[in-house]
Amino acid sequence: MTPLVILVFAIVLTFGVLVAGAWAGRTKNQNLEGWLVHHRGMGSVLLWFLLGSEIYTAFTFQGLAGYSYSKGAAGFYNVAQNDVAYAIAFLVLPCIWMLGKRFGYVTQADFVAHRYGSKALGVFVALSTALIMIAYIDLNIEGLSAIFRILGGGAISPVLGNVIAFVVLACAVFIGGIRGNAIQSVIKDLLMFAAVGALFIAVPMTFFDGFGDMYSSFVEKIPGYFQLPSAKAPELGPVWLISTVLVTGVGQWMWPQWFGTAFTASSPTALKRQAVLMPFYQIVKVAVLTVGFAAIIALGTGLVGNDVVMRMMRDIFPGWALVLMAIAAMLSAIVPAGPIVMTSASLLSRNVVHALKPELSDRRIFWLTRMLVFPLVGAALVLTLVAPALIVSVLLVAYAFITQLFPGIVVGGIFWKRATKEGMLSGLLVGWAVTAVLLLSGHDPLFGVNAGLIALVANLIVFVVVSLCTTPSPAGQSVGTTLREIAAESGPGERETRAVTPVPAVED
Repeated sequence: MTPLVILVFAIVLTFGVLVAGAWAGRTKNQNLEGWLVHHRGMGSVLLWFLLGSEIYTAFTFQGLAGYSYSKGAAGFYNVAQNDVAYAIAFLVLPCIWMLGKRFGYVTQADFVAHRYGSKALGVFVALSTALIMIAYIDLNIEGLSAIFRILGGGAISPVLGNVIAFVVLACAVFIGGIRGNAIQSVIKDLLMFAAVGALFIAVPMTFFDGFGDMYSSFVEKIPGYFQLPSAKAPELGPVWLISTVLVTGVGQWMWPQWFGTAFTASSPTALKRQAVLMPFYQIVKVAVLTVGFAAIIALGTGLVGNDVVMRMMRDIFPGWALVLMAIAAMLSAIVPAGPIVMTSASLLSRNVVHALKPELSDRRIFWLTRMLVFPLVGAALVLTLVAPALIVSVLLVAYAFITQLFPGIVVGGIFWKRATKEGMLSGLLVGWAVTAVLLLSGHDPLFGVNAGLIALVANLIVFVVVSLCTTPSPAGQSVGTTLREIAAESGPGERETRAVTPVPAVED
């Protein structure tokens, strides 16, 4: 088959998978809670795939191999990051679920506005995080661009490929909601496991004389790539690795879509179970990193990092297998963007528009949320076309900003009742300002330390000092009391069955 035929087949079949999953998940989408959090009834199996699909994206399938190809051993930060994040998830996500169940939260901004008794703070967090999340959507479109560019052999331009991705992604999210995305995630993850496994086995058999020869070649030909700092990235040493793991590990659950994903669970026990089982996905990351290192020897240096995986696939597999590989790659870019887009849309409609115009009916807000899918994906498309970049670089910059929510949401939001809205806002602004200055001035890392961690320390200091100097909201006391009450009412492993209480109105 010619490259164009392979690409067309892959696009058509990918579109079919997305529409089928979205159509199967269209039930219970008559209101915002059903569309966003499936009425908090997601079972363990679908939840496991939904969480995995959100973490293991085009970044894992393409970006991580490209990062090890371009930067060397620095790419291993991402394996350690998730292990740190899962430990945090075991403690934090069940608390978020219990509060969401009790107070009817649907978004992260709902939690912030209620916890700190400030509608204005909720609006600010919703608007700013929705903008940051456009970079995360951009990451997945970057992955699609690499697929179309390499697999199509130039038959489809990156611009046209990105436009096609925009249409497919926006339509799939609009139709299916979160349950449809979970069904799509099952198909995507199974195909991704098969594709990565096949590639991991085929690479040493095709370009080397087996696994032993491949690993021996690593030691003999590119030993500098396995050092910190590596030959390709002398600025990324052990201190950078440790600081980046801390920033991304604590920041992973600060992405607003994770609040929505946590709210979909049927019980806090289901979330704990996912935190224990999710590390099995790490096997995929190690395999992808290995493929990136093998590409240095097999393909030589000088390629665009995002293109490495697709180049290897094109060189190894016959046409029919390449179609299946391409479907897995496309789904890894499109499916994970679903909850991100839905969350961004809900933040803008529910926590910005509805907060400013409370007279709007719930039905209007629901449909506004769905319609916002198209301009949000369009904004990410524009960003992709205007400022294409290495996938991992986009993600690391976005993490540096989103991690600044950690003091206000986890430290003060759950564990420290003395925290105030003034403290959270001041710390957040300082953290973002320090991050922006360091990144724009080219000082990331600074003295080997990830700029995001430096900003987080400044953020935390300001957060604590300002909170101690201002008056806490009574809502802060109620959140801690509520968690203790729920824990006392619900035995270990039991589902919290109390009816949802709507989020109380908050005033500044």
